[in-house]
Amino acid sequence: MTSVPEITVTLLERRRIEAEILKHVHDALVEDVGEERAKASIAKAIRRAAAEAGAKAAAKTGGKPGTRSLAAIQGTWSAGGALELEVTELTDTAYSYKVTRCVYAEMYEELGMRDLGLVISCLRDSAFIEGYAPDLEMERPRTIMEGKDSCVFRYKVKEGK
Repeated sequence: MTSVPEITVTLLERRRIEAEILKHVHDALVEDVGEERAKASIAKAIRRAAAEAGAKAAAKTGGKPGTRSLAAIQGTWSAGGALELEVTELTDTAYSYKVTRCVYAEMYEELGMRDLGLVISCLRDSAFIEGYAPDLEMERPRTIMEGKDSCVFRYKVKEGK
């Protein structure tokens, strides 16, 4: 029996492949149910997938996931130069950083998918945290995908946790 070799790609490459497929899914859904419902359906699927990915990442931490373990897995999202960021705070109860370049946003722009990029990329962040560490809350007041100069992420342990 011949084994299939495992193919390893960066998360950025994976998101490009997903985007190319999701563009066609989006367009077909728009034809059938309209733009609003198409985006809502895709958003629902993305949130589920991101929460599941968060839970899987949490299971690999070997303990209770938190701000420090979240910072440790940041390299997954940044691999291949996908993100340029500056960490502004990292403690046991808080993790904050500013993304100054997002190649994901550049990719969606290049594909003509900026609006859909907000749904299939940026939406993942909060859902991932819900699956990864329900004791953490995320605040992201701005994103490059929305046309801002940077993305700001702030994670902190919820009150009373």
